[in-house]
Amino acid sequence: MSKNYKDRYQRKHSLTLCFNDEEFQQVEELAEALRKPRATAVRELILNKEFKLKKEISKKENGDIYYELHKIGVNINQIARAINTDIDKFINQDFAEDFINLFEEITNDIEKIKGKI
Repeated sequence: MSKNYKDRYQRKHSLTLCFNDEEFQQVEELAEALRKPRATAVRELILNKEFKLKKEISKKENGDIYYELHKIGVNINQIARAINTDIDKFINQDFAEDFINLFEEITNDIEKIKGKI
């Protein structure tokens, strides 16, 4: 004899919660940030998976910041490669000015990112 759906389903108990508009909006935002259904997001929060939730939300919210930092890292690596390839060119006055300008641009990008954190 096969079991019915409720017997096979591991979550046999239900709970009804009431929220005011502000609380419900927070639940909606949590679920949206996690890209999970409301019930799943609330269940994970209640069952003390808070650290995991914060980590997932942080990862998604900070994706743009990580991308910008990656671009800066690539620029720094290009500078280091150029310097290591031809140190005499680096000592040249024209290249030194280009280097200073590029470094100022990178510094400005870092300041913008700091403002977002």
